[in-house]
Amino acid sequence: MRWVIARHGNICGSGPVRESWLKETGQRFLTLLEKLQADNYFQEYSRDNRTGVPELVRAARLLQVSPGLLMDISEGRQELSVALAETIAVRFDASADWLLTGCGRPFPVRSLGDNYHDFFLPQEDMTGWRFDLMRICGGRHDASLLCLRQSPDGHFSLGAVSAEFVLGDGMGGTGRGKLQDFLIFIKTSCSSLRLDAYEFEDGEGLESGWDAAGQHHPVWFQRLIRRSPSRWLIDMLRGESPAWMTDFGYELKEIAAIPFPGTVPDKGETV
Repeated sequence: MRWVIARHGNICGSGPVRESWLKETGQRFLTLLEKLQADNYFQEYSRDNRTGVPELVRAARLLQVSPGLLMDISEGRQELSVALAETIAVRFDASADWLLTGCGRPFPVRSLGDNYHDFFLPQEDMTGWRFDLMRICGGRHDASLLCLRQSPDGHFSLGAVSAEFVLGDGMGGTGRGKLQDFLIFIKTSCSSLRLDAYEFEDGEGLESGWDAAGQHHPVWFQRLIRRSPSRWLIDMLRGESPAWMTDFGYELKEIAAIPFPGTVPDKGETV
């Protein structure tokens, strides 16, 4: 769709298709700014989450474009170009596809699956990177894993794991094996990273953390009282079983037998 817009955007002229697209993209842009305000992305006090002139001017300064251009886009009088959509997406950790087409969610969520290596090690020098590993507790997605990544320049990415393994019982041999592989990777390849573990409270009457992924900016997860620090990650890397996992003992022994990089355990001991 973005390719079609970029190459053939002028074929619609001023007809109903173009007019509809202009209005829809303008509304999605306003919705994005409102979500950023509601999620306290800007870390500023706001009377409400509505987007007016001050918010559009602030966004224009951050994007280094004319405030008038953003006002025209938001009112459906000016086209949101592919290039500007990409700039907005990069600056606010959003989805250019969603802005342009309405497909997907406002904020990308990466399905980690078995391809989590590039998420945790996107470059050789990982100085200053931060990772929050959040286990969802309760609700329909109990025991699922959300991974929040923050780069040194303040950009956020969100990854999710649920189909390959869960942080709980009842997975079967394949799921336990994949969880074991993941924990070994974290222990042996990511020991120099800042990795913080949390439990994220879910349940009746609360907005599901899993459903919120992609609908909120990732920073939303950092600022909720529903998120509490937990020792589940370091305990499992040391071979200790959390209370919510009782059928992972054999795998935990194998994980414990692997030393953390830079340490040499005494004979007969595990790290």
